Formats: sequence, structure tokens, C-alpha cells
Amino acid sequence: MDTENTVRHFVAQRLGISDEEVALDVDLRSLPRFDSIHALQIVLDVEEHFDVEVEDHVVFEVRTVREFAAVIHQIVAAQADSAVTS
Repeated sequence: MDTENTVRHFVAQRLGISDEEVALDVDLRSLPRFDSIHALQIVLDVEEHFDVEVEDHVVFEVRTVREFAAVIHQIVAAQADSAVTS
């Protein structure tokens, strides 16, 4: 499962809706039941799955699953680069 679909799955799971109801470019805030608590839970799910640390403010700055997945991809890539150069 790629990063976008993984994030999409976590969003859907936390909101109690199907993955198909979470379009990659939909504004997260427009999804049913999406609130700050769900946002932070999604961040925790993503952190655990990808073994990364995401600043809490990130989920409030990104608008879409695609944007959030791009941030996660950047964090994972930066950690991989850091591990290689260490």
C-alpha cells in the first residue's frame, strides 16, 4: 500500500467511513466527523505505521490526504537519508 492510500485508510478508519469516501484531494475538514481529536489520532496512526515523528501542527496545515501523504513521504525520505549519512 502506498503512502497516499495508507493515509487515506487511516483517515477513513478514524472517521468510520469507507476508504472510497476519502478522495485524495478532498479537504479533510469537509469530511464527516473530522475534528481536531480525529486529526491527532490520525497523526498517531501514521507515526506508528511509518515509524516517524510528525509535528502536530502539520495535520492542521495540510488540506488533503495527498498533501499529508507528501509530508509523510518527505519525513520518511529525510530519515532514510539521515540513516545513510550517519
